[in-house]
Amino acid sequence: MKIFFITGENSGDVLAASLIKKLKAGNTDIECLGVGGPRMKSAGFNELLPMDQISVMGIWEVLPKIPRLIKINKAIVEEIEKQQPDMVVTVDFPDFNFRIAKSLKKRGIYKGKIVHYVAPSVWAWRPGRAKAISGFLDAIICLFPMETKYFEPYGLPAKYVGHPVVETNALDGDGNIFKKENDIGPDDNTLGIFFGSREGEFKSMGPILCQTAKFMEDVTENLKIIAPTLPDLEYEIQTILKGFSLPVFVSANPNIKWDAFKACDVAVAVSGTVALELAYAGIPHIIVYKANPITALIVKLMAKVKHVHLANILLGEAVVPELLQGKCKPEIIAEAALKLSSDKEAQEKQKEKFKELRSILGAGETMSPSQKAANFIMELAQGTIEQERNEPPHQKNIPRQPEEVESQNTEIVEEASPNNENIEIKESSTG
Repeated sequence: MKIFFITGENSGDVLAASLIKKLKAGNTDIECLGVGGPRMKSAGFNELLPMDQISVMGIWEVLPKIPRLIKINKAIVEEIEKQQPDMVVTVDFPDFNFRIAKSLKKRGIYKGKIVHYVAPSVWAWRPGRAKAISGFLDAIICLFPMETKYFEPYGLPAKYVGHPVVETNALDGDGNIFKKENDIGPDDNTLGIFFGSREGEFKSMGPILCQTAKFMEDVTENLKIIAPTLPDLEYEIQTILKGFSLPVFVSANPNIKWDAFKACDVAVAVSGTVALELAYAGIPHIIVYKANPITALIVKLMAKVKHVHLANILLGEAVVPELLQGKCKPEIIAEAALKLSSDKEAQEKQKEKFKELRSILGAGETMSPSQKAANFIMELAQGTIEQERNEPPHQKNIPRQPEEVESQNTEIVEEASPNNENIEIKESSTG
C-alpha cells in the first residue's frame, strides 16, 4: 500500500510523523512518500520534496511567491498522477493542500482517495467552505469534536480523533530538573519566550519579543529568560539574544522540551501551535502576534469568533490575554507579562481553565489521536467506510485553478534514481 503525504509546516510534520509510525506499526508493507519534514523522515518517510519549499503564511506574504508555488503545485499533482498511490493524505496547510486536491479531482487522472488531516476551522470563519471541501475530498479527520457536524450533512466521512498534543509528555515535564541543570535558583523569576516555528514569524516578531524582555529586565529582579525552540531556529534565536545582559537559556533539545516549558513561571508566545501546547502543559501565558495589516484586515472581516488563541475559543472565554496588531508593542507586552507574573490569582485561574481544556482536547482516552487516525485511514483504504453524499459531488463547481495555466512551462525533473527520491521544479527554456 502506498500513501502520498503533503504537509508544509512544522506542526504538520509532527502530526504526520506520529500517523506514519502508527500506520507502519500495524502494516509493514506500507510505503509513505511525498512532501514532508525531518520528523516524517525519521518515521520512515521517503521525502520527495522538503516542506520548506512550500511553507508560506499570510495572505500578503504569499503574493511574491505565487508563481513558484503554482509550479510546485502542478509538479506535485503530476507526481501523484504518475505514482498512483492508494491514498493521498494532506496534513493541515489547507490553502496549498486543497489546491492539490481540487486539481487531482478535476483532472481525473489520479484514481485513489484523498483524505485531509486537520479540518480547517470552518466553525471560526468561512463556514461555507465545508460544502465545497466535501466536493473534492473523500474523507476528513478532525481534531475537535464539534467539527464533524459541519461536513457530515454533505456526505463527507468525518472522523474526530482528538488533538495530537495529548500524545506528548507535556504533563510529565519537570521544571525543577531544567532549573537545576541550568543553575536557575528558587528565587529567580523565569520568563518563557516562544518565538514561533516559522522563519517569517521569527523575523517579524523576534525584535518585538527581545525588546519586551529588555523592558522587563529593567523592573524585574533575578530575571532569567527561557527560550524553547526548534533545532532549525536555534542559531537565529541564539544570535538575536546574544547581546542580552541577563541570563538566557535557549533550548532546542526535544528530549527536554517539556522540562523547559515547566521551568517557565509565565510565558509570552507568538500565536500558534505553541500557545496551545503551553495551555495544555498548564503554563500561564499571554499570546502576541502582528501580521501584515492587509492580512489582518481580511481575517478580521471574515472571522466568526471573538478570539485567536484556540484555548480561548474552545473554552468560550478570554482566559489567555491576546495582544494583537496595534497592541503588539514591546511596552504593552511587557506590562501585561509583568502583571501576570505578579498576579498569582490570575495564574491559578488560567491553570484551572487549562484543566478543562485538556478534556476538550481528548486527554485521558484509551486510544491516541494518531492511532484513531491510522485506523480510520486503513478502514477507508479497505472500503469499509463509504461516502453517502446527500447531493452530487461539487466538482463541476470547482473553479479552474491557477496551476493549470501555462502548464507547458513546468515539469518534474527526476534524479537518476530508481526510487524517485526527489522532486525538482524546473522552468523550461521556452516561453
